[in-house]
Amino acid sequence: MAAPRIGIVANTQKPEAPQVLAGLRAAFARMQLHCLLETDTAALLGDPDGIPIQDLAGQVDLLVLLGGDGTILHLAKQLGSQVKPIAAINIGTLGFLTLGTADQLDEIAAQLANRHFRTSHRSVIRVRTFLRDQLIDEGHALNEVSFNRGPVTRLVRIELRINGDFVTRYGSDGLIIATPTGSTAYSLSAGGPIIEPGSGVLLITPVCPHSLSSRPLVVSDLSRIEIAAPAQRDEVFVTMDGQASRAITPEHRFEIQRADFDVPLVTSLASSFFQVLRQKLDWSGSNDSTI
Repeated sequence: MAAPRIGIVANTQKPEAPQVLAGLRAAFARMQLHCLLETDTAALLGDPDGIPIQDLAGQVDLLVLLGGDGTILHLAKQLGSQVKPIAAINIGTLGFLTLGTADQLDEIAAQLANRHFRTSHRSVIRVRTFLRDQLIDEGHALNEVSFNRGPVTRLVRIELRINGDFVTRYGSDGLIIATPTGSTAYSLSAGGPIIEPGSGVLLITPVCPHSLSSRPLVVSDLSRIEIAAPAQRDEVFVTMDGQASRAITPEHRFEIQRADFDVPLVTSLASSFFQVLRQKLDWSGSNDSTI
């Protein structure tokens, strides 16, 4: 089987990116892997032959990304349905979604050259914003969309409807709607469950709810989730994947559904989702299997 055509995209804000990029190109050369560079990525090495990201995605089989989880989220949203399988090399912090680290470049190059990897398709949510019932914006999130209070430490009142049915009005610091991928991000910190990728569900997690009985809710990812704060006087902010927030008013309404495309992440055949949980999130309990 022929080696994949590879495009490289780096987070150019990372100071270590040029050194890791040079090392990666050398590792690819040793494996006789040809690669193309995105425009800003090529500029890190003084290479004038970089390719704009949209064009690059159309010319390769997979994208190798130098960055962390945040860089993956940014690239996935930038490319949308044009995204190719992403093999991420962690030069960020946690790196929960990444294939490996900067000290594993030769190992990663060998895995890619021999196609010794699997692709995990991660669901994306589409967030549509309405103002007085007029559609004004549409965005996508790989992890979650969250609705949170502003700097004033008062409860926000957020209404939840599913498929047109009223569910409840939360009194809380906020509300998170997460994908299975996002279940190990903000939702996890708010007490939500961990959900295995590919489970076909969405997760609704209240943030610090003022109720003894308010619990996370798991629903089918075929559901249409509606969010509004019609009785709210203080500021409420909406944020997608933790990257950009904006204030909303009582006249805003949000419809959240699974998008019509997924993000394919390249993962190692040598480690499972549960191994990554133990390694990256300090999963408690014994690591010894008796089975």
